This record gives sequence, C-alpha cells and structure tokens, in this order.
Amino acid sequence: MSAPAPTTSDPPAPVPGVAQSARRAGGRGVTLRAFLLRPFLLPFALLLGVGVAVMVGVNRNDQQLRLVSDAQARTLLLNDLNTQISVMENGERGYLITGDPDFLAPYREGDAAFQAAVFALHDLSATDLQRTNLARVQSIVVRWQESAARPEIAARSDSLAQAAQLVQRGVGRDLLNEARAIMSVMRTNESARLSAATAASQATLTTVRTLTVGGLLLSLVLLLLTAYRVTRTVTRSLNDLNAGASELTAGQYQRRMPVMPVRELAHLGEQFDRMASAVQDREQALVESAEALRASNTHLERSNRELEQFAYVASHDLQEPLRTIGSYTELLARRYQGQLDARADQYIAFTTSATQRMKTLIQDLLAYSRVRNAPRATQPVDTAALVRDVLADLEQQILTEQAVIDVQDLPTLNSSPELLRHAFQNLIGNALKFRDPQRPPQVQVSAHRREHAGQDSWVFQVHDNGIGIEPEYHERIFGVFQRLHGMEDYPGSGIGLAVTRSAAEQLGGHLWVDSVPGAGSTFSLALPAQAPVRPEPSDLAATFPAASPPNTPFTRTPPAGDLS
Repeated sequence: MSAPAPTTSDPPAPVPGVAQSARRAGGRGVTLRAFLLRPFLLPFALLLGVGVAVMVGVNRNDQQLRLVSDAQARTLLLNDLNTQISVMENGERGYLITGDPDFLAPYREGDAAFQAAVFALHDLSATDLQRTNLARVQSIVVRWQESAARPEIAARSDSLAQAAQLVQRGVGRDLLNEARAIMSVMRTNESARLSAATAASQATLTTVRTLTVGGLLLSLVLLLLTAYRVTRTVTRSLNDLNAGASELTAGQYQRRMPVMPVRELAHLGEQFDRMASAVQDREQALVESAEALRASNTHLERSNRELEQFAYVASHDLQEPLRTIGSYTELLARRYQGQLDARADQYIAFTTSATQRMKTLIQDLLAYSRVRNAPRATQPVDTAALVRDVLADLEQQILTEQAVIDVQDLPTLNSSPELLRHAFQNLIGNALKFRDPQRPPQVQVSAHRREHAGQDSWVFQVHDNGIGIEPEYHERIFGVFQRLHGMEDYPGSGIGLAVTRSAAEQLGGHLWVDSVPGAGSTFSLALPAQAPVRPEPSDLAATFPAASPPNTPFTRTPPAGDLS
C-alpha cells in the first residue's frame, strides 16, 4: 500500500472558533495584577527574611551585650571584694603596729563595703557555683574576723606582745589567702564569661552583616530578573498585538492574534479578532454595495445618455415638421387673409403663435443639451468683451425697455467662452424681461475676487431692480420648465436658469440668487480663478452637430432661456 502523496495546497485558514477557544483557554491564565505581582513574591519574601534575621540578630546581640555588661559588673565587684579585704587587713595591721585607733576606721568601712559588694554580687551572680563560691568567701572573711582580726585587735588593746603572738600563729593570713584564691578563680571564670559573651556578640554582628548584605544583593538580583522577565513577556505580548494590528490595518483580516499569557491581554487579542471579523464582514458588504452601486451608476449613466440622446434627437428632428407647419400656416395667412371668416383668421393666428412657442421651446432644449454636453476645453476669456457682445445681441430689447446697463470692471480668466456666453445672456436677458412695470430696468454687472475655504474664485453678479423673487422659490427657479408666471405675463420656456446653472456646474462653479420681492434680484455666479482640469467627455455634441436655426421668414432668435 503506497503512502499518500503530499499535498501542495495552501494550509487552511485558521478557524475562528478554534482560535477563540484556544484564546479563551489562555484567557483562563493569570490576571495582569497576579502576573505582575506574583514574580515579586520571592524577592519580597527574601527581603522579609533578611529583615527578620536582622531583628533576631539585633535581639541576640542585645542579650550578648547585657551578658558582657553583667560580666564586667561582676568583675568589678570581685575586684572590689578583693580591695575591701585588703583595706580591712591593712587597717587591722596598722592598728596592731601603731595602736592608733584611727586605723580601725578603714577596717570598719572596708567591712561595710565588703558586705555591700557581697550583696550586689549575689544579685548579679550568673551561676549557682558562683553564688556558692561567694558564700564561701563571705564565710572565710567572717571566720577571719572572728578567729583572727577581732582577737588580735582586742589583744592589742592590752599589750603589743600579746597581739604579736596571735599574729605569729598565721591563722588570719591563711584564711585571707584562701579567700583570695577563691576570688581569683571567680575572676578567671568571669573573664571567661566576658570573653565568651564578647565573642558571641561579634559573631552575631558578623552573621547579621553577612545575611543583610547577601540577602539584599540576592533580592536585588531577583528583582532585576523578575522585572526583566515581566517586561519581556509584556513587551512581547504588546509587540504581537501591534504586529497583529498592523496586519489588520494592511487588510489581512484573516490573521488571528496569538495566545497571550495574561488574561487581560488575551481578552484584548480576542477583541482584535472580533474587530477584524467585523471589519472583514463590513468590507465585504461594502464591496458588494460598491459593486451594486457601480452597476446602478453604469445603468443610470447609460439611461441618462440615452435620455439626453433622445431629447437631442427628438428636439433636433422636431424642427423639420415644425418648420413645415409654420411655413404652410404663414402661406395660409398670406393667401387667405380676409377671405375666410374671422374665426378662421383667429385659428390661423393661434396656430402661428403655438408654432413659434414650440420652436422656441425646442431651441431652448437644444441649448440646454449643448450646455450639459459642451466640451470642457478652456481658454483665456475677456469677460468684459463677452458681456459687450451679449449686450449687442440684446440691443433691441434694451432700447425697447429703455434699460440702463452698468458694466463695471470685469476680469479675464480661463474658462469656456460658449458656456460663459450662455450664462451672461440668460442672466442679463432675465434682468431685462422681469422688469417692474413702474420703472425702467437698471442692470449692474460686476465682479469681485474672493477666497473661501481655501479656494480662489471670481464672483460675477448681475443685479437688477425688477420684480424680485419670493424666498421659497429661490431654488425652484433653477429647475427645468419651472415657471412662476403665466405666458401672458412673461413669455419663456422655463429653461434659461437651468441652462445657466448647468453651465456654472460645467465650469466648476455654482450659481445662487439673493432677492427681495419688489426690490430686485442679484444673481451670483462663482467661478474658480484657475479653471479645473476636467477630462473631455464623449458627449452628444460630438455625435450630433448643433442644429442651425432655419432660414424661414418667421424665424427669430430669442434670448436663450427665460426665468421660469
């Protein structure tokens, strides 16, 4: 049986459920507080042990110092006992030799001091043997006083010879020598205790010093190692999180965070994974939405192109039958004028008027289509000269209305002369048409430069003293076929301002109106000082040439568009 062939496919992507369960397993680890504090327990315990050892050593050293102090006090008392014995002996012998009673005073004082030192030494005795030896010394001194000192003193008061005879017996000397021998042993023993206590104190101090220095150094080393371990682990975990976040930022949403040793960091990694999954789902949804929107936009653009093409073709092709209708209607009017009844003449007049309105409407539709699909090629345009040309086209209307036109300094800028001509012709034409019947039109054309929101632009303004516009209609008037007045009051197709706004948008600007009813209107056209670079569109104007107005007897060229 042959072994299975090794696979060459990519390893499967990590399953979110498995990764999350593994992370939850890691999340059951230590908390961040325990992770940070637990490693420091051993150094802290060691420091605590050093502190306890120092306290024990200090207490023991205090005990040894007390032993040293007691040994020194006992040594002094033993020396004092020996001194008082010598004082009593010297006082007793001085009296025996001289017979002077004054020598008995040191004897008596020495006896009192001896008894006091015995009591003090008895209280400070370290062992029972020392107390026994002290009792023997006291007993010997008492025997010396009873068997030697007092009898000799008493004998001296009678005669020197009798006292000398008692001294020669040597009883007193033997007793005192025995007492001194015992005290010599006691001093030797006390010196040994003092040396032992001193040595023990030095040993305790050395041990405490060694434990303190060693413990502190070991604690410092443990603290450094612990801090290094903790910081290394936390840094590594944070670096893993940062690396994962960077990969998520780069779009690798399938990436999952590694298992963290700390519960809080593990929870943070789990949140990163959830966020990545959510972002991945939302990105997929956005991609699907973008695809749907792109398809919808493509369909909408195609529909708009087809609609604009239909409007262009329809309006272009409608002119031929309309010219025929107009021509034959005019022929009827010429040939049969006055030959038919008054009703027939009225019908012919109605037909001629409707034909003319239809022709105006078709020409405005063609102008609107040409503006929306005009080429974006720009060139330096002298707007002052352009406005003069527009005023020349409107000269007959200006004279008829007795209008006053004030054209201030206008700039030269890079723009489309055709689109600008449409805009100025419509704005000035509307200012002349929507006049107040009570006063002649006054129109002011001006321009000023402004910088708004970091954009440098020229703002052209056409101000009139006409009838004005109600505020609720300030936006409506820019729609196609939007009229605010009847045909009998103000003729027009309702396309002029829509053409003007479309031209402004094609030029990268915008158009708005400020108006007060009965006081006039100010139309503002803002255009960038530097014309925006736009790609040349494939528009209808490139496919269908602009139709020239027919040379029929009744044809006239009206202002391109009217306020509706």
